Amino acid sequence: MTDEAPYSRSTTALSELTGQPVNTWSEEWRVECEVRALLKMSKAERDAFFNGRKDENGKSIDRGVVAIRGVKAAETLKALMEQLQEIRSRKG
Repeated sequence: MTDEAPYSRSTTALSELTGQPVNTWSEEWRVECEVRALLKMSKAERDAFFNGRKDENGKSIDRGVVAIRGVKAAETLKALMEQLQEIRSRKG
């Protein structure tokens, strides 16, 4: 038995966005995983993710990405979603 940890921080995966290997511990990979998850959501779920949700009285239940990270971050995520959709549509 060795003293090595049961995991490796040098793990890589192939990025759908770039077609290149990317470290799975990187911010780049975290963002790509977030974009992949967003594409699996319905339009209503994505809207709530970006803009938050309100109860029947209009009171905010939770904040969305726009309120938490800002408009620029939300626009970046949306652009990456569109880019990944385009890449996937070309692959057939």
